[in-house]
Parts: sequence; structure tokens; C-alpha cells
Amino acid sequence: MKYNTEVLIDGENMSHKKADLIMQIAASQGALYESRVYGRQKDQRTRGWTDKAKKHGIKDIRLYGGPKKNKVDNKIKKDANRIMFNNKNVDIFVIATSDSDYIEEIKNLRMHGKRVVVVGSKQAPASLRESCNKFIEV
Repeated sequence: MKYNTEVLIDGENMSHKKADLIMQIAASQGALYESRVYGRQKDQRTRGWTDKAKKHGIKDIRLYGGPKKNKVDNKIKKDANRIMFNNKNVDIFVIATSDSDYIEEIKNLRMHGKRVVVVGSKQAPASLRESCNKFIEV
């Protein structure tokens, strides 16, 4: 079986209550290679992801230190870039966010031949919706 779908979840931007749906959508895109959820260590809003991560086998990545603008976003973008270059068998990225800060990274992934599916909320800006191959509203 080819593992070709990487799932990157912005835990600050997406509620853990949508974890089941996000993972169901991701699985429908292709065989799952790896799934990650990101949040800050002391962020109470993202604590709910810890149990969901265990349930779904998602790697729970917690960043240390105080709040810093775009700290989680920058880590996700850095990891997406690293995964794209180091894991050639990953050809689909599912990014769960409604944050337009990912547009340039999405364009970069697509420029390198990757399919990008964004799972986001109704509030997601049109610019984010238009940057990816497919936008799925949850």
C-alpha cells in the first residue's frame, strides 16, 4: 500500500471537536502516511487535542515557550517543506486550518507537484480557499 497523505492540523485554529471529521476527510484523500497536530505547550484551548491525537494516532506536537505570533504556523510550514523534500512518496497534503497565513506554503507545495486539500471553517477567507486544489468546509 502506498502511503501518500500527510495531515497537518493547526490546533490553535481548528477545534479538537472536528478531529473525527478531519481524519475521515484525510483518509478519503489517500492512504495516510502521517498525521500531526500542533499547539503550544501551555495553551489551554488546544488541550482537547491530546486525547483526540491518541485516539487517531496523531503525533501531538507541543511547542514550548510563551505565545509568539505565528509560532505554530511557522512550525507547520517548516515541517511541510521538510516533509515535501524528504518524503517523496507523500503527494497529498491535508492542512486543517482557516488561517490565510498558509497561502504561500500551499502555493509552494503545489508548485512542487503536491496536491493540497484544506479542511477549514465557514470563516476561511476566499484567498485560502482559492490557493489549494480543494477546500472542504467543516
